[in-house]
Amino acid sequence: MKRLLLILVLFIGMSNINAQCIPDPQYTDPGIYPDTATGLSDAMVGQAYSELITAITPLDTNIVYSGIPLLVTIDYIALTGVTGLPPNFAYDCDPIDCSFPGGSAGCAEIYSTSNPVAADIGLYPITFNTTTQVSGIPIIGSTTQDDVTSGYYIEIKDNVASVIDKYYSHTFELKEAFPNPSSHKTNIQFISGISQNISFMIYNLLGEVIYSNEISANSGINTITISTSDFSDGVYMYSINNRESILTKRMIVSH
Repeated sequence: MKRLLLILVLFIGMSNINAQCIPDPQYTDPGIYPDTATGLSDAMVGQAYSELITAITPLDTNIVYSGIPLLVTIDYIALTGVTGLPPNFAYDCDPIDCSFPGGSAGCAEIYSTSNPVAADIGLYPITFNTTTQVSGIPIIGSTTQDDVTSGYYIEIKDNVASVIDKYYSHTFELKEAFPNPSSHKTNIQFISGISQNISFMIYNLLGEVIYSNEISANSGINTITISTSDFSDGVYMYSINNRESILTKRMIVSH
């Protein structure tokens, strides 16, 4: 029995290693830090990733209930799930249950359970699910509300950075092709803040268009897979055009 209890204690201790984060004391105003304007720290393919997120939960907030504006107490805001993380990425919180009481400072850590590899290169849309409980509402007392925050993504690049970003309605970004160089096929991703028609083209260094397509882009991350088996070895340019901006990058084909 003693051995069983010892194993249980060791397991619990090990499972909480990543939850022992400490909120950054420089932040005192309610909010999430770092914010999307600052972004998270870089990660490298082949290296461990770890990022501290500090959450300052407000004590109260204003809501409109049955058409009446009310100042209510925030009992807690709980992070109930994070979907879309890259392979072998996870998160932990302190408090362990990821429930942040109103008027408190807490933290979370996003980390890699194993180092990112070249096969992980690309964009990963991230969704945060939260539940907020407030009290002080006449008659019913308290209530909860589930929220989903989307628009975030993690980008992993080979030997560059893996950062978390957010796209907005005006976002229009073209990413590096991967793999690059390409021998048989390559993936090209771009981010559009809104659903819109996009002209996509590939042309050689003489300016000759060798591939073109009209794309109905979705709001968010869009992926184009191109077969390069019939391309000659060399350098090519690819571009996207939304009639307001033209973005261009380079890719290499090598069989």
